Amino acid sequence: MALERVIFAFATDDKSLTAFASESEAIAYCEGADVHSGLWQFFGPAGEPLLPRFLEQVARWGPFIGQGRYQLHQGHGASLLELLPSVSSVEGPEGLQSFVDVARYLRGGSRGSALR
Repeated sequence: MALERVIFAFATDDKSLTAFASESEAIAYCEGADVHSGLWQFFGPAGEPLLPRFLEQVARWGPFIGQGRYQLHQGHGASLLELLPSVSSVEGPEGLQSFVDVARYLRGGSRGSALR
């Protein structure tokens, strides 16, 4: 599988980390309402923090929630390498399915060759 731009999503509730082959894949998986509620933190291919910027805000009508639309932009804060010790599990495509895979990728050991 070729990479567009690897995006890592950290679930703040269960501390799991998911690697996505592209930003569009990550955004499709991580619903806007959950992102808005702080249930996801995002990181770019080098482990740099990314923040969501909402193009359409999450709307609430009684028990109904509109998902909103967002894009990811450069953020600030801890890197994914700093956060990695607190991750409970890792999911992703081949080459990014373990803590070792992710650490190696972030350190540049397999970036550019993973998933190709």
